[in-house]
Amino acid sequence: MRNFYFKTFQRDSRVYLSRSSSFLGPIVFFLITITLYPLAFGSDEEQLAELAAGIIWISILLANLLSHQFIFNEDYKDGSLDLVLTSGKSLFLWASIKIFVNWYFSSLPLIFISIFTSFMLYLPFDAALILAITLFLGTPILSMFGALAGALTLERGNIVGSSIVIPLCLPALILGILAIQSYKNEELFFYIFLLAAFLFFSIPILIASCLGAIKLHFE
Repeated sequence: MRNFYFKTFQRDSRVYLSRSSSFLGPIVFFLITITLYPLAFGSDEEQLAELAAGIIWISILLANLLSHQFIFNEDYKDGSLDLVLTSGKSLFLWASIKIFVNWYFSSLPLIFISIFTSFMLYLPFDAALILAITLFLGTPILSMFGALAGALTLERGNIVGSSIVIPLCLPALILGILAIQSYKNEELFFYIFLLAAFLFFSIPILIASCLGAIKLHFE
């Protein structure tokens, strides 16, 4: 049983490592986007610092759109998805591992990079720490919504999935931005609590929704 889940983790990790575009693509896209914002808004430090939270969160959301099609598509194309569904193994744990691998390769590097790029946007150090906390709480939500979009669009293009993901991710994005902007007052803890609660309740609901969407393709 454990061997099955370890092999799932190992196989998905190999897929990401063998296709450099699957994890390098979001990083390059994020860096290009972050670099372009100062060109658009000018070099006003106060203005960039005020917009930094929104710039980083929106850039990470858009960068994540490049990777969600990799979560289930490979298994669907080679037929292993059908075998997993009939294997009797815990599909919830299987899907959780696949989403975690996607988050690990697509979002985790962006979190660390965003901390450094936040200083380029003149975000204060205290706000940058809050940025890191909100991203650790928020990016798994983005990955789960991306997985749901990927499960719903196995036979369709990435554009369809992206149009599904963006509206669903807006609450997490808004909470993350509000938390960073409130780093100097007590409202900060309220927004972080809401974001943590959003993550807590999203895990069972979104993973179950992913499995339901996948099963629809085989009925």
